[in-house]
Amino acid sequence: MPITFDVDGVGRYPRDVEAAVYFCALEALQNVTKYAEAAAITLRLRADDGHLTFEVTDDGRGFDRTADAYGTGLQGMADRLDAIGGRLDVRSAPGEGTTVTGRIRTRTLSAG
Repeated sequence: MPITFDVDGVGRYPRDVEAAVYFCALEALQNVTKYAEAAAITLRLRADDGHLTFEVTDDGRGFDRTADAYGTGLQGMADRLDAIGGRLDVRSAPGEGTTVTGRIRTRTLSAG
């Protein structure tokens, strides 16, 4: 399955921030391969206004957010980000794919 990477303004960050983004993005990518039946994935990393944001978007089957509670993977991602002052947002609808976004307020250690 093709993955498109879109990276803008990203440098180096504190170790806990980099680890959280890495493991959350990895979990989101694994969820796509396990559940989404997607044909393509986009992974975006952005740094702006003192925030680091990652976003994993797929064109898969999506799911009904009102009917489906967070599974253990999504809850683990939310907990991991919350522990460092970040937040997780999941947007999805049946037949419309899914977007998982994590946003963390942080400082850059060095430019990318």
